Amino acid sequence: MTFEAAANHPGDSPPVHPPVSPRWAGFRLAGGLDLAALRRAWDATVSARPGDVVTAEPLCFTDLTAVAVDDVDALAAALCGRWATEAPSAQEARSATAVTAGPHARLHAARITPADLLLFMTVDGALDEGHVSRLVDTLSAAYAHERHGAPAPAPEAATTAREAAAREAVVRALRTRNHRYEGASLPFVWNGELARRVAEVAAEQSASPAGVVLAALRALLLRHGGHAGDGTLRALLGFEPHPLRGDRDLPQLDAVFADRSAAPVVDRVAGLRARPVVPDRVVLPTGLVLVVDTLDDSVDDGTPRLSGRLEYRTALYDAGSAANLLDGLRTLLAAALDAPDTPVNTLPPLLPAAALIERYAALPVFRPVGHTEPLPAQVAAHAVTDAPAIVWDGSTTGYAALHAAARDVTRWLAAAGVATGDAVVVRMPPGPLRIAALLGVLAHGAKLCWLAPGPAGERARSVLTALRPACVVVEGGGADELLDWYRSEFGGRVVDVAADATVLPVTPAPAVTPGDTAYIAFTSGSTGRPKGIPQTHAALTQFTGWFGTRFAMGPGARVAQWVSPEHDPALAEVGATLATGGTLYVVPDAVRVNPDLLVPWLAEHRITHLQTVPSFARDLLDVIARTGAGPRLDAFGHLLLMGEALPPELLSGLAEELPTLRVFNLYGPTEVVAATWHEVTGPTEGPVPIGRAIPGRQLLVLDENDLTCPVGVTGSIVVRSPYVTPGYLGSADRTPFRPVEWLDAPGAEGGWYRTGDLGRRLPDGTLEYRGREDFQIKLAGNRVELTEIEGSLASHASVLECAVVPVAEPVSGLVRGLDVHVVPRRDADGRPLGAAAEWRAHLRGHFGPLTLPATFHEAPNRLPRNAAGKVDRSRLRTATAAA
Repeated sequence: MTFEAAANHPGDSPPVHPPVSPRWAGFRLAGGLDLAALRRAWDATVSARPGDVVTAEPLCFTDLTAVAVDDVDALAAALCGRWATEAPSAQEARSATAVTAGPHARLHAARITPADLLLFMTVDGALDEGHVSRLVDTLSAAYAHERHGAPAPAPEAATTAREAAAREAVVRALRTRNHRYEGASLPFVWNGELARRVAEVAAEQSASPAGVVLAALRALLLRHGGHAGDGTLRALLGFEPHPLRGDRDLPQLDAVFADRSAAPVVDRVAGLRARPVVPDRVVLPTGLVLVVDTLDDSVDDGTPRLSGRLEYRTALYDAGSAANLLDGLRTLLAAALDAPDTPVNTLPPLLPAAALIERYAALPVFRPVGHTEPLPAQVAAHAVTDAPAIVWDGSTTGYAALHAAARDVTRWLAAAGVATGDAVVVRMPPGPLRIAALLGVLAHGAKLCWLAPGPAGERARSVLTALRPACVVVEGGGADELLDWYRSEFGGRVVDVAADATVLPVTPAPAVTPGDTAYIAFTSGSTGRPKGIPQTHAALTQFTGWFGTRFAMGPGARVAQWVSPEHDPALAEVGATLATGGTLYVVPDAVRVNPDLLVPWLAEHRITHLQTVPSFARDLLDVIARTGAGPRLDAFGHLLLMGEALPPELLSGLAEELPTLRVFNLYGPTEVVAATWHEVTGPTEGPVPIGRAIPGRQLLVLDENDLTCPVGVTGSIVVRSPYVTPGYLGSADRTPFRPVEWLDAPGAEGGWYRTGDLGRRLPDGTLEYRGREDFQIKLAGNRVELTEIEGSLASHASVLECAVVPVAEPVSGLVRGLDVHVVPRRDADGRPLGAAAEWRAHLRGHFGPLTLPATFHEAPNRLPRNAAGKVDRSRLRTATAAA
C-alpha cells in the first residue's frame, strides 16, 4: 500500500485515546502469588516513582481457574491483547495536553490455572527507554517488601530537565497523530549472520546498529510508496546514523521505529521466573510500529540476535501481509548490507521466490472430475439425458440433437478434405447450427476461428489472410463480399451446412490431444493489424470447466449467449454452459445491442446468467431503473463483467435495483484466456478490485527492474501459467512472453505473459487494475494515467461515457494535448446536461494544480466499440465533433 498520514479507514474500530502509543509488558508467572501483597506493592510502586507515573488505576484481577482452558498460551495472548487495547476508564481519560505531564499506568492480573498467573502492565505516555522495565523492577521489590519484609524500594529521583525535554519532544511528535488504532503484533527473531552483519556495517559506517535497521526500514517504506529513487543504504544511514533510544516518529511514512534494545531484560517478577507474553492485539498511532527489543552480537550463548516485533494496523494489513512486510525487511536488509552503495530499488525482491509464489501466486490447477476431456466429449456426455441445450427463436435443441448435428459437421469437414490441424473459420448467423459447427470443428481436431456474419471489413480480410483456412463454414447461401474475395484471393472453399443434405459415412473420430490447438482468437484490432492468438484444448477445457462450476452454470441455469463470436469470451460462456449441463439462450443480434430490447428479453426468458462489459451493464441499469423492471428480473442471479474497469457507482445502482444479484469482476488478456476474478460483496469506494488469480494462473506485479512490487505499489501485471498461448500466429516476436529470470526455474511448468497492464496488490492479497502501460503519458513532466482522467470525468453527473486520446507532436512524440470525447446525458428534449466548461472545472478539481490541455468533443451517440465491446479509439475522431 502507499503510506499516508494516519486517518480513519474503512474497517477501523473507533479510535481510542490518548494519542501516544502505550508501552506494555506481559508475563506468565509460575508459582504461588499473594494477591493482597501484590495490590499493596502496586500502590507503593506508582507512589515510589513520581518521575514515571502521574496517575494509576487499581490492580484489576480476574480469576479464570474455574474455566476449562485448552490452550493456555493462546488465552494468555488474547487476554493481554484485550488489556493492551483497552482505553483508560472515563474518569481517568486525559486530554492530549495532559499527556505531557506524565504517564498513566494500569496493572492487570489473571489466574489462569492454580499455578499459572498472568501479569500485564501498560503505561500510556511512557516514552523513555526502559520505563516499563523499571516499573516492573520496582513492583518486584515492593512485593518482596510486602511479602517477606525485604527493604522497600527507594523513591525515584526526579526526572532531570534533559530527560523531561527528550520525553516532551517525542510526545509532541506523536501527539500530532490524533488517534490510536487497533492492531496486532508479529514477533520476529533473526539470529546468526544477519545480526553480525548489522553490527559490522554499523561499525564501518560509524553508526549504531539501530541506525542501520532504521535505514533499512526507511528504504522498505520508501519503496512501498514508490519513492525510493536512487537512494542507497549508505545515503539513508547518513541521514540518521545514531537514532535516539526510544520511539522515532516517521510521519511521512506512517510509521514509528522503536529502539527499545537498551531496556533491561526482565527475567523475574515478584521473585518468580517470568515468561514474556506478546499480546495478539495492540493499539498504535500509525500504520506500522517496528519495535527492536534485542540488537546484540553476544546474546546468551554468543549467537548474534536481532529480535523484536512488528505492530501493524489491522484495518490496513492482515496477518499474511504483515508477514510479507517483515520478510521484505529482512530480505532487503540482508541485500543492502552486502551492497550498501546499490540503489535500494534495484536490490533483490522483497520476498524470496518460493515464499512469493506460495503467498501470492500458487493456486491449484482446476481439474474437476468430468471436465478433463475435450469440450465436445463433455457435451456428448449430456446427450444421454437429452436435456435442453440451446434455446433459439422459440425452439429448443436438446443435447442429443446438438451432439448429432456436431457429428454431421465433422463428416462434412472430412468430406471437404479438412485435415486435423487445419484452420476452419465458422461464419454463421446465431442459432443452434452455429454452436454445432463450433463443436464439430473442435471434435475434428481443426483449429476453430469464429467470425460473425455481416458487412465485410478490413479486419475480416486480415483474419483470413493470416489463417489461410482450409474452409469457411456457413449456413445458407446468398451474396457475401468477404467470401467472394476469399474465393478469388486464395481459392478458398466454402462449406454450407444448411444446403448439404448428403448422408455421409461415419468416420473414426480423430485423436485430439490436450496440447493441440483448439481455437485461434484475434485481438480487437483497434490499433494496427489484429494478432492471432492460438489456445490449446487443455486451456479451453480447464477454463470452461472452472468457469461453469464456479458460477453455477450447470443444470437449471439459463445463460444468455450475449458476447459476439468475434470475441473469445463467447467461447467461454458457450463452453462453460454446455460442459456443465446448463441451457444456452442465444440472444438475437437485434436484441443483443439494444438495452431497451434486451432487458425485457432477459425477463421473458428468466435468464440467470449474463456476461457483458460494464459500459453496457450501465445501459441496462438505466433501462431497469427507468422502466421499473427489477421485480421481473427475479431469476437474474449472476452478472459477469469483463473487458473494462468496473465503476463503483454501477455497483451501487445494481444493488439498489437488483438486490439479490451477484456481481463478478473478471480480468484477463486473451493470451491467457483469463487471469483473475472477484465477487463484489458489499459497498465499494474507489476502484473495484479485479481480485485473485483464477486457478492455474500465477500473477505477479513487477517494477521496471523485474522485481516484485510491494503491497500497494503500482507495477506491471505478469502472468505465468501452463495456459499461456504458445505465441502469436505467424510471428516470432517473443517480447511479451519473456520470462522473469529469477523465477524461471528449469523444468517449471508454464510460460510467461507480460500483459502490458498496470496493477497493484492490496493488503488483503487481491489485485487492483491501474490502467495500461501505454495509457501513461507525461504532461509538463508529470506522469498522468489516461484511465484516471476517464474515471474522474465519468463520475460527473452529466457524463454518460467518455474516452481520452493523447495528441502528440509528430517529430518529438511528446504529448501536447488531450482529445476528450464525451457522450453527455441529455434531458427530455435531447439537450446535453453538461458542457465543456463544467467538465474542465471538474477535472481541475480532481487534478489540482496540474493543468490538462484538453479539447472536449461531444458525441451525439454512444462511443464506437469494437467486437470486444471496448471503446475503439481509432474511430473516435470520426464519431465526435469539437465542442
